[in-house]
Amino acid sequence: MARSRTFWRLFNAFGLLLLAAVALLGWLIDRRVERDQIEQMQQTLRTRAALVEEALRDCPADQLPARVAALREKADARITLLDADGHVLADSDQDLDALDNHADRPELAEARDKGVGTSTRYSRSYGELMMYAARRGDSPALAFVRVSRSLDGIQAQMTDLRRLIWGVAAGTTLAAAGLAFWLARQLAAPMQELTAGAERIAAGEYGHKVYAGGKDEVATLARAFNAMSERLAAQFTQVEEDRQQLRAVLSGMVEGVVAIDANQSILFANDRAGQLLEFPTPAAVGRKLWEVVRQLAIQEVVHRALAGTGTLHEELDWNGAACKSLIVHVAPLPGSPARGAVLVLHDTSELRRLERVRQEFVANVSHELKTPLTIIKACVETLIDGAVDDPENRGAFLEQIDEQAN
Repeated sequence: MARSRTFWRLFNAFGLLLLAAVALLGWLIDRRVERDQIEQMQQTLRTRAALVEEALRDCPADQLPARVAALREKADARITLLDADGHVLADSDQDLDALDNHADRPELAEARDKGVGTSTRYSRSYGELMMYAARRGDSPALAFVRVSRSLDGIQAQMTDLRRLIWGVAAGTTLAAAGLAFWLARQLAAPMQELTAGAERIAAGEYGHKVYAGGKDEVATLARAFNAMSERLAAQFTQVEEDRQQLRAVLSGMVEGVVAIDANQSILFANDRAGQLLEFPTPAAVGRKLWEVVRQLAIQEVVHRALAGTGTLHEELDWNGAACKSLIVHVAPLPGSPARGAVLVLHDTSELRRLERVRQEFVANVSHELKTPLTIIKACVETLIDGAVDDPENRGAFLEQIDEQAN
């Protein structure tokens, strides 16, 4: 009885899947072919409208009806000429008295805005579904050229094509049903053993193996199942080793590293992060970041990163037990919305101190150089102004220049 239920479950699953796939494929082919036919007719009508407009561009107004009648057979479509107000100037198939104003036709409205317009609708004149293509004319007298054709031919072709598509789909479905029946019968017997093995592996018994006798597909699946079990055991062991190595690397970094989830719960924090942010590292895991770090600037940058603004870089002053300067990099984890974020903290307090020392040194050097340079400049200007020709006083100025330069 158990085997029979397994068989019918497999058969129904395979049969429904194959039936759905064939039906979807048939529907997609049907829609694609119909769309291609419609697009091809639209392009054909647009091309013919352009050719008709070119042929009638320099035609006098009184000769338009005759020219339209002559072009009707060549264009293989109904031709309608209209002025800017939508009044019909000439029509290859209809009497002008029987035609009303066409200003509200959608193809004309589109052609008025874009130069070319198309639409498909039911024609009261013909009593058929028609496709229209209108083109804006270049001459003042001829505002629009419109060509149209019935869609009955396309619909007839689509009807024949649909019969062919769904006939092939029906035959494919029958063949697929036979294949599903055979596969279900082949897979039903060993399925329970594979299920039991999968349950034991799901429970954590990595490395567990199932019987893999024979050479059929199920035996191949069983051997692949056994190989998967061994590989899972090796991979989980490797993952645990890599996890421990990663924790060791992060713990030894001079930068502080904090990982949080989408709710700002701390997933990991190394010792350096605890030192920089002044919280006990072991007790922080599992708590909210804003519970252990009471600095508004850090909370704001984390909130912006989790809101989807991307990786952020902020420099801030830490006003805790010890004043220091920190650079905070916040990178959101992949996902939409973000599944969390990683904070990397750099202590730049020493760099800021060295920068202040450099600025003070430059200021002091500038101050010390200003006095002798001023004296040298004054002496040189005095000599230039005429003291260089005074033998009694120029020696004193030169001595001052030498003294201040030294």
